[in-house]
Amino acid sequence: MTDRLRLTGLTPPPAPPRLPPGALRVRGRIAEAMLAAHALSPEDAIDFTPDPRDATAFAKLCDAGIVRAVPGGQFWFDLVAYHLREQARSRDAVIWSLGVSVMIAAAALLFYRG
Repeated sequence: MTDRLRLTGLTPPPAPPRLPPGALRVRGRIAEAMLAAHALSPEDAIDFTPDPRDATAFAKLCDAGIVRAVPGGQFWFDLVAYHLREQARSRDAVIWSLGVSVMIAAAALLFYRG
């Protein structure tokens, strides 16, 4: 008998589904739990009860449309909405940073003795 016959039927288990690249840039305990459960679409929604210390963050994510509910009390994580919100926050931070930089430069010019 050859070794080939003994190995028949021994295949490795299938790999878990790959997460989209955008999922690697998500922060927070709620997001991590949703991503670990692969709840990224309404079809993959899960029963989720947040930890009491995360209840306010969960409510904010629901209000922002990032965590969405489906009938039956299940929830899923909308990566597109999350990244759109992060882009908007980043845009606001850049505007504020530019404004503060201009004010610092103006203050430096006031004290310049040349």
